[in-house]
Amino acid sequence: MTNEIEEKQKKTIRSVIKAFDVIDYMALSEKELGVTEISEALNYGVSATYHLLNTLKECNIIEQNETTKKFKLGLKLWQIGMRAYEQNDISIILKPYLRKLKELTGETSNLTILDNNQIVYIAQEESNRLLKMFTKIGVSAPLHCTGAGKILLAYQPESKQDHILDSIELTKYTNKTITDKDKLMEEIDIIKKQGYGLDDEEREIGVSCIGAPIFGVNNEIISCISISGPKSRFTKENKDRWIKMILDVSKEATDYIRTIS
Repeated sequence: MTNEIEEKQKKTIRSVIKAFDVIDYMALSEKELGVTEISEALNYGVSATYHLLNTLKECNIIEQNETTKKFKLGLKLWQIGMRAYEQNDISIILKPYLRKLKELTGETSNLTILDNNQIVYIAQEESNRLLKMFTKIGVSAPLHCTGAGKILLAYQPESKQDHILDSIELTKYTNKTITDKDKLMEEIDIIKKQGYGLDDEEREIGVSCIGAPIFGVNNEIISCISISGPKSRFTKENKDRWIKMILDVSKEATDYIRTIS
């Protein structure tokens, strides 16, 4: 009964949620998808999925290949995404700090925020090196196995932090992934004491990351600025230098945010 009341209070439209699930699933695919593929992946009925796809097609959100009858995301969605990016003040305001961090370290710099119990990449400055890490803007990643994710989790209010930890699954991606809640809490405590966080091949073998928080006027965390690259370049000497650089740049970004807020 409680769940029914909560659902009524939310006043959500289930079909809209399903439509966004379809869009989200298609966004992660590098190929066109058929009705059955999408239906099975999302555990939606074929008929319902077909109607959702036809509606999205009518709105020009997705396109259908007339030969294969399969679907892909449409340019209309790209246009909406670009407008969302242009309206995202944080990504625009903090772009100079991303650029500075990339120039200082030579590695790809990233700006991430917390969204729906995951991190989302909202801006990036790609390294000029041949061997480098890069991520598409708008892509999400787990909290527990990324440097940025652990930082964004560490500085949440305690009640929200507890809720997130109870909600997420600590999936194992490599043999270095933290899958124990108590160990994750220990690392979160360390991050808050030292002011930065690390990802040492926890999401992907051969990839490392260092990040630091950016705070708003009320000392709430609003984003994480980080660098990522091949583990081979994350030597102790480089890490010691880069940590200081990241902390300096994150402080500069925080100070700027507070002057304009």
